Amino acid sequence: SYCDALGIRAFADGHDLAADLAEETFGAMAALCDKPLINLESAMNHPCQALADWKTLDDLAVPRRGRFVLSWVNHPRALPLAVPAATLHMAAMRGMEVVVLRPDGFALPGTVMDKARRAAAAAGGSITETDDRAAALAGAQVVYAKEWGSPRHYGDAEADAALRRKLADWTVREAWFEGAADGCRFMHCLPVRRNVAVADEVLDGPRSAVLREARNRMVVQ
Repeated sequence: SYCDALGIRAFADGHDLAADLAEETFGAMAALCDKPLINLESAMNHPCQALADWKTLDDLAVPRRGRFVLSWVNHPRALPLAVPAATLHMAAMRGMEVVVLRPDGFALPGTVMDKARRAAAAAGGSITETDDRAAALAGAQVVYAKEWGSPRHYGDAEADAALRRKLADWTVREAWFEGAADGCRFMHCLPVRRNVAVADEVLDGPRSAVLREARNRMVVQ
């Protein structure tokens, strides 16, 4: 049948970090396409979500030079790196002051960070990373919560689980925003585990932008 464009969604294999960073599965399928290609999510990228998040930041009038905190949050198992990688790059492209907040063992891969640093430099922004929650959130205009697996233990579910076993306090609560800027907003790509990644008081509260984000997926696509 005739179509004007093709969409491909190829999740990370989750076993070989180098292969997933190289987007081997997505690349193999893309090579077979002779039509314009839409990446619906690959091992290390989710441009459709990043576009929705960009529009959401515009809708909320978040300052282009504002502080954007991408925070790791708790989840029972390792999740892919596509959304955090895409979100980091999106905020960097806007020229924001981007802080990656994550516990030890969950630092994003060097290639992901380097790509974001290049984008930030071109846009006049910055990229830093820390495990100090109070320092990261000081003056923040946006807290974007996302779960992801440990690159240090990529493909090793047992080691990853052992690492996150002591991280139950990485659940976004209203107390996280005490040092943030007035009107700091909360974002998450959804779906999300309530009271695991984010508490009800934040998810259902006035600072939450998750429903706008979800609607913007349709708008931008």
